[in-house]
Amino acid sequence: MSAEPPIVFGQPWFDEEEEQLVLQTLRSLWIGQGPLVERFEHELGAYLDARHVVAVSSCTAGLQLALVAAGIGPGDEVITTPFTFVATVNSIVQTGASPVLVDIDRDTLSLSPDRVAEAITERTKAIMPVHFGGRPLDSPAFAALADKHDLWIVEDAAHAIGAVAAGRRVGGLRHPRVLSVFSFYPNKNLASAEGGAVALEDDTLADRVRTLRLHGLDVDAWKRYTENRYIPSLAVAPGFKYNWTDLQAAIALGQLAKLEGALAVREHLASAYDERLADIEGIRLLDRGPSGLYWRHALHLYQVAVDGAPPRRDAVVGRLRERGIGAAVHYIGVNHHPQYRSETRYPASDWATSSLLTLPLHLHLSLSDVERVVAELAAA
Repeated sequence: MSAEPPIVFGQPWFDEEEEQLVLQTLRSLWIGQGPLVERFEHELGAYLDARHVVAVSSCTAGLQLALVAAGIGPGDEVITTPFTFVATVNSIVQTGASPVLVDIDRDTLSLSPDRVAEAITERTKAIMPVHFGGRPLDSPAFAALADKHDLWIVEDAAHAIGAVAAGRRVGGLRHPRVLSVFSFYPNKNLASAEGGAVALEDDTLADRVRTLRLHGLDVDAWKRYTENRYIPSLAVAPGFKYNWTDLQAAIALGQLAKLEGALAVREHLASAYDERLADIEGIRLLDRGPSGLYWRHALHLYQVAVDGAPPRRDAVVGRLRERGIGAAVHYIGVNHHPQYRSETRYPASDWATSSLLTLPLHLHLSLSDVERVVAELAAA
């Protein structure tokens, strides 16, 4: 092990704003779903330019709720990517639907609308593309597929808060058949310990997601508490316990207020990596797409490709960790997990599974940390 302090893979950045909001929430004695959840939903909706935002307990819960609210279930097929965290596919399976894996584009690490179009059958009811690493998808192209084939698009935007494509923030496409689902897990760009949100356009569908997130009840506890009359809360659907809390929303409100500044820091650090990694033998930078007013990579992950036979990447990860560098792998392709193991080969996804390395990227990282990471990677 290195004698120097470790550089962790990811850490949230909290300051007095989050502390004060959490203290105020604790002192209010209302820590469950209530006014701060509603406030966060409103403020995130304004940031994204989304008609509705429904906060939930996790991105995974949001993906499942989006599918259920759209009527996806047994006998249906949902097209998605093999190169993602297993939660993406788990959320499909939990509805009783069948995931259909389509290989990614090697440059974008995401689904190609053209390739997805070739996989659509009469059983296809939805497409679940992933904004991988924070690189935005071509959401308008997927929306066009939804219109042409009468499908739902449920975007896994766990990595993509703040990303911009075609001049609109991810989650703000404002298409009636597109739902975008975000994550507020501790290592995400906006962190609240746990949590997620569904951004969507359709009024009826939004009401259904709100009902499904809390046992299928038509009135939640905060509305009952704030009324000066008795309001019965009745089950109108077989719902879930996927609601969020004001305690988590308090943290998220502080995070949302500083999100744009945090994204700028991530961009600065990523540029520093780019400059220092450019000439390291055996390491290749990934194409992050165009930059400018109409396109923004959210930079949840900073990844490089490790050249050489597949075991080399794993050996590099091991050596970096031995030296106190929190290198990581995102992800092992779904088709390589025992639960979903398949003999089908997905060449681009399989390459990414064996070759990509994720380096530390967070707001506690300094330029000297970046230089140390690069030096250790060059030596590995």
